[in-house]
Amino acid sequence: MDTPPPATTADSDDSWLWTRRAIWLLSGLALFRILYLALDPFDLVHDEAYYWDWSRQLDYGYFSKPPMIAWIIGLSTRLLGDTEFAVRLPATLLGTGSLAFVFLLARRMYDAKVGFWALALAAMTPGNVAMSLLMTIDSPFLFFWSAAMYCFWRLLERGEGRWKWIVATTIVIGLGLLTKQTMAGMLVFGGLFVLLSREDRHEAIRPTLYLCAVGALLFLAPVFYWNYQHDWVTLHHTSEHFQGESVSIARRVLISLEFVGGLFGVISPVTFFLFGCVTAFGLFAFPSMGRRERYLLCLSALPMVLVLGLSLKQRLELNWPAPFFSAGIILVAAWGLGRYPLPSLFLKPGEWRLRHAATVGALFLIATYAMPLLLPVMGLNGSKVDVLVRLRGWEELGDQVGTRLQDRDTPSQAMIVTAGRAVASELAFYMPQHPQVYLWGDNRFPLSQYDVWGGPDETGSQDFLLVTHHGDEIPLPLRMAFESIEPLEDVEVEVGPNRKHAVTIYQGQGFRGWSVAKSIQADQQTLRR
Repeated sequence: MDTPPPATTADSDDSWLWTRRAIWLLSGLALFRILYLALDPFDLVHDEAYYWDWSRQLDYGYFSKPPMIAWIIGLSTRLLGDTEFAVRLPATLLGTGSLAFVFLLARRMYDAKVGFWALALAAMTPGNVAMSLLMTIDSPFLFFWSAAMYCFWRLLERGEGRWKWIVATTIVIGLGLLTKQTMAGMLVFGGLFVLLSREDRHEAIRPTLYLCAVGALLFLAPVFYWNYQHDWVTLHHTSEHFQGESVSIARRVLISLEFVGGLFGVISPVTFFLFGCVTAFGLFAFPSMGRRERYLLCLSALPMVLVLGLSLKQRLELNWPAPFFSAGIILVAAWGLGRYPLPSLFLKPGEWRLRHAATVGALFLIATYAMPLLLPVMGLNGSKVDVLVRLRGWEELGDQVGTRLQDRDTPSQAMIVTAGRAVASELAFYMPQHPQVYLWGDNRFPLSQYDVWGGPDETGSQDFLLVTHHGDEIPLPLRMAFESIEPLEDVEVEVGPNRKHAVTIYQGQGFRGWSVAKSIQADQQTLRR
């Protein structure tokens, strides 16, 4: 079932035709996305600004994630400057690169036509748009996951020069582990495929795959060392993601249905419907499936079952199952073109189904790209229909607060913010001075990388600007660590009807040290208990 017939001249010509179409599609997407970034349609999301702040202090680990995101942003901004374009350009390149590996794997398994349609369906999704525009963890993670799917399959082909694919698989999985902890799923589900595949089960008693897995895990050595130095803060944070909610069974089902409904929008309705049908029926027919299909099902349907089960336990983010869609979409393309028979499926395959899914996906794609540009033109930015309202106004707020800092001629180009991580990171990026920002919080345990970094160096009396939410007082422990604090002014930026970013700026003089403020805070917390 997995052995294709010998290639003919007509087959070669047809393969080159579809390969050329895929190259044009990838090239066009990459060029369009780069030009779209240059239009600067919206401000950095909070996570992007937060990770950019990480990139200013490069390290082997961070509070919530391994270091790859900071390393990539740091490389880009050091080459191109601290701009939105420089922060987001890697997302475009990596997002488009992940699509290239989807095409390569589908072509390797089936043919170039299946590869083209898998590429087209994966590209025509709002989720892929977001991951190719926003420089969050998911962009590099999906790139390394897609590369690992391809390299691992080439490794399992056991062809000539296999050692190259052993090295490549080890490297891309290792780099993926340095990006997001979820990359360990490639080791788990890839290993599960080996155990379930009759043709590959013998690999479980050979050292090759174990050496590959150990080599990949060794990439995490600096991350473990960093965590050892910081009380295993990343492990504690990650464990919090799997704490269920105390709600009724009916509420759990409703939360799970909301999650599935969200996926219809993220993937696009027709494509996600076909994905669900093809992978579900493929899973039921797993024992009779060919080797290629079992591999793709182990990297799509099986992990999706676990995700759906977890969605009954707790509320999930829509990006959690993102890596599992690539393999499933390859199955959809193969099924639609008749390369992957599913007799029990109530739908009949046909290329028209792929065209239909791609067309609907393209409409969602166009709407996703057009929304940030059209809403301001229509006067709807900041309105109830503006889903990007939380991303607006930060550049203006940073400019205004930066002007106040410049006008005060404060010797220290640093600030203390009490208004939360989002305000701290957005101000750090958008203030022209790009000041060092310290975050004060009323928490006993770290809640962000700012807590891990702590406060300013204690080098004697210093003056700082302090920023709070509009009208908020400076917390007492922080206030008592200054000789004097005086309010300067309020800064407000309108972002829509009844919506604004508003902060109050204070001038603090004679700061006696972060440890002094934290000691006072600890005393307060002891008294409360």
